[in-house]
Amino acid sequence: MHVVRHSDLLSGLPPGRFHGHHAIVIGASISGLLAPRVPSAHFDRITVFDRDVLPSTIENRRAVPQGQHGHGLLASGLRGLKTLFPAIDHDLLEAGAVPGDVIGNFRWFQHGHYKARFASGLDGLLLSRPLLEGTLRRRVLRLPNVRILDHTRATALVVEQGSVQGVHVRVQQPGEAGTTVVADLVVDASGRGSRSPEWLASLGYGRPAAEEVHVGIGYTTRIFRRSPRDLDGDLGALLAPKPPHETRLGFMLAMEGNRWMVTLGGWLGNHAPTDPAGYLEFASTLARPDIYDVIKHAEPLTHAVTYAFPSNLRRRYEAFDRFPGNYLVMGDALCSFNPLYGQGMSVATLEALALRDCLEQAPSVREIWRRFFKAAGKIIDGPWMIAAGSDFAFEGVTGPKPRGTSAVNWYLDRVHQAASTDRHVCRAFFEVANLLAPAPSLFRPSILARVWRECVALRGPLAIESDRSITTRRHRMLETH
Repeated sequence: MHVVRHSDLLSGLPPGRFHGHHAIVIGASISGLLAPRVPSAHFDRITVFDRDVLPSTIENRRAVPQGQHGHGLLASGLRGLKTLFPAIDHDLLEAGAVPGDVIGNFRWFQHGHYKARFASGLDGLLLSRPLLEGTLRRRVLRLPNVRILDHTRATALVVEQGSVQGVHVRVQQPGEAGTTVVADLVVDASGRGSRSPEWLASLGYGRPAAEEVHVGIGYTTRIFRRSPRDLDGDLGALLAPKPPHETRLGFMLAMEGNRWMVTLGGWLGNHAPTDPAGYLEFASTLARPDIYDVIKHAEPLTHAVTYAFPSNLRRRYEAFDRFPGNYLVMGDALCSFNPLYGQGMSVATLEALALRDCLEQAPSVREIWRRFFKAAGKIIDGPWMIAAGSDFAFEGVTGPKPRGTSAVNWYLDRVHQAASTDRHVCRAFFEVANLLAPAPSLFRPSILARVWRECVALRGPLAIESDRSITTRRHRMLETH
């Protein structure tokens, strides 16, 4: 068992009125690294268990295959991360993360339109998943009362009188016996493959109700050398298909080390090949040539790697009316989103902040699950509507379809159209997409009026500007700032 520690104390979160002796976090991925930050102000010590062997350097790890693909922090995720770990953005920037304005520095082509371009003040960071995870892990280990035990699997819960009292763990080495670790609070942040549903069922609580939207996403990523001339200096491009019939997508994101991370893929099995010629040919079939025009000349730095994502999966823990005390579930173990929308890390950050509020308000942790799952459910509602709801715009996506989804998608198609020329609509869309505003804010009367004016009154409901007109207008908007 490998134990890693550090003795520096991080300032940031004030201690709350609740105090406990020991808290356990299962999993040391993004949500598992965010989770101990909050209890560190309330418990004498926190132990994080992870089944993987954690690297001591910035590198991909076997248990996180999605780590080799495109990542970025939405504006809400970056703000929340800085709340939990003050000045962590400085650490990331010093390590090479690329800062940018979410609207002004990127090319967004969605639903047949480029988004308007202007300086929005919505700041994000582009970086590799290993850089973010490694930086977070170092910050967590600077908390004097937190330790991470890797290569150690949680195998069962210890429950007495309706409350979780700890976990059984086993070091993943031949001949090693399991042991019981006692705790006042256990947080499952082990990801989509969480064993909480099985554990709860075996204890007589039943499995959480689940909603699954099958999307058949698959994508292929390759890293290229980045030149300052690429994309005329822009920091990234997303080229999305126009539903219901187009399904191919590509995005290119700047990352540390003057590199591009280029991800190509699609819905419903329309996945990109890994061979160089097939990969480049796939890029040439995207809705616009922005990515192809760069990578056809760029120097590849890695071979292509693939990742498959079968479905959006939401487990409705907030629906439980009976649940073991002292136990919580968070992150992808609660809800696993289509990664092409880039919401998972930001949602995990918001859930960590919700846990902070719950611990500050709770007299004990026995019943904290009610308050936390209710708060987490509200956090998830908006991103779930965006991810699962938007996926239903593609023919062939299956699963429980919320009532009114088709009407909402019809309206959102007009929002995308209006956002190509109207800055107010564009900003409202990105505030929702970045989890800074609730999804219903797109239906405010002022936004409805602007969408109607742009799509119906001025241009007709089906009008689409020519590529030249869109490009010219986009450059003019940039020049005015």
